[in-house]
Amino acid sequence: MKFEEVDSQYDVICIGSGMGSLTVASLLAQFENKKILVIERHFQAGGFTHAFSRKNRFHWDVGIHYIGDMQTGGFSRTLMDTITHKGVDWQRMAEPFEKFVYPNRTFELFGDPQRFQTDLIAAFPKEETAITQYFADIKKAAALFGKSMMMKSSAPDLSAFQSQLGNSNIVSLKDYLDVNFVDPDLKAILASQWGDYGLPPSKCLFATHAALVVHYLNGGYYPIGGGGNIFKSIKPLIEEKSGQILDTTEVKEILIQNKQTIGVRAQFLRGKQPIREFYAPIVVSGIGAWNTYNSLVPESEPIQFREALRSFYKREKMATSICVYLGLSESPAKFGFAGENHWIFASNDHEKNFASRNDWIFSESPIGNLYLSFPSLKDPLAEHHTADVITFCDASLFDPWKEQIWKKRGEDYEALKERIARKAIQTLETRFPGFEKIIEYVEVSTALTNQHFTGHPDGAIYGLACVPERYDKAKSPWFEVETPIKGLYLTGVDAGGSPGIAGAMMGGLASTLKILGNKNLLKRILKE
Repeated sequence: MKFEEVDSQYDVICIGSGMGSLTVASLLAQFENKKILVIERHFQAGGFTHAFSRKNRFHWDVGIHYIGDMQTGGFSRTLMDTITHKGVDWQRMAEPFEKFVYPNRTFELFGDPQRFQTDLIAAFPKEETAITQYFADIKKAAALFGKSMMMKSSAPDLSAFQSQLGNSNIVSLKDYLDVNFVDPDLKAILASQWGDYGLPPSKCLFATHAALVVHYLNGGYYPIGGGGNIFKSIKPLIEEKSGQILDTTEVKEILIQNKQTIGVRAQFLRGKQPIREFYAPIVVSGIGAWNTYNSLVPESEPIQFREALRSFYKREKMATSICVYLGLSESPAKFGFAGENHWIFASNDHEKNFASRNDWIFSESPIGNLYLSFPSLKDPLAEHHTADVITFCDASLFDPWKEQIWKKRGEDYEALKERIARKAIQTLETRFPGFEKIIEYVEVSTALTNQHFTGHPDGAIYGLACVPERYDKAKSPWFEVETPIKGLYLTGVDAGGSPGIAGAMMGGLASTLKILGNKNLLKRILKE
């Protein structure tokens, strides 16, 4: 349907088509018969759930590298099955599903919580008591997180996490590790998955880390056929209730009258780029708190915390990354890979690892810290082999080109991307001799790529930073699902309390429950 022919009136408008918005749209369409309009600036809907291909052979997922809690009976699986109407099948990853690689040792993580604990104790027998307590503590923190999100549509206040541990001095992951453990190798191993939220131990709230670890205690899972099947499964559920999905369309403003939202003003991004207004009494923003309050809510609309939000963003920069996509001529199984993730670190000091995240780009050394993944080995339907190399960096490295147009950023930018690709390949070849020979296709995605397609400032991949201040409700009210504007709600990772696809999905559930004003929906979902 053409932009000009789409209806103007809806029950709910969702800004962005990421996991948070898709969750809201699917649940409200299925359980409340709501007519939903989803507006997406990218030409391919799905947010970080979408996939892409090159040469009609190589396929990659943009944001889904693995998801936890997808075993039968897991809450994430139950919710995902509900919003997709069981339209997505999930493949359990090969075991061990993660390898934490350090200069002096490699720790293999299996999707079995008892084995995880036993393997740690076997490696560090002197710290058995602390290890046992750690598993009890992460489960308590994760449970507090989940219960609050489902019952209150909000993450717990920072004080609740502190009182739960019985030590108000423990706030960050580093605080917890330093108080409870001695061996630096053990501390490093326990913090190895920090790339899943993009912060070093000193910056991340312990409870955020705990929720992430618990999420993966029963292993990692991958969507069979790729993450794009999530949107493909949800789209007809929206359309069955006369809803629409508009891609290649950017919301320019949230329309507000008498402190209540009445709809949005949006622009089609091709051709003559017409502008239209769409109306609904409820608008749900899935594009983050920063964009919502600083780009879409007019400056003329007073938001008491707007300046505080801007200050938070400047002070606590969001995680940005570089991804090198590799198309392979042969299966990487020949090098011993079975589909597991590899977290490779330059040292067991993650503060140092994080601080040096930019150093490799302009030096002669290989990449020190990276995540290596093989989508084709995780997906039984994959016919051609692929790999991802991901590493964190500062978005400021790409500032010289941020005002330039996608695909027209000049020779210097292309040269930098070529250098990044060479360094990634060099790093893999050093660790896995012969790997370079099977690389057939290379493509580099930077923070500018992410920003262009998602609109997130600095190309952020996890939303606003999960630092402790984020959970101090008095200081950071912009993370709440319900906004100061009547009828306007947040969803996605900023509303979900934790990053990633599962965090965005929980944000979508929280937003839906808040919109409905009751918890009957949760009971109905659990009965599905």
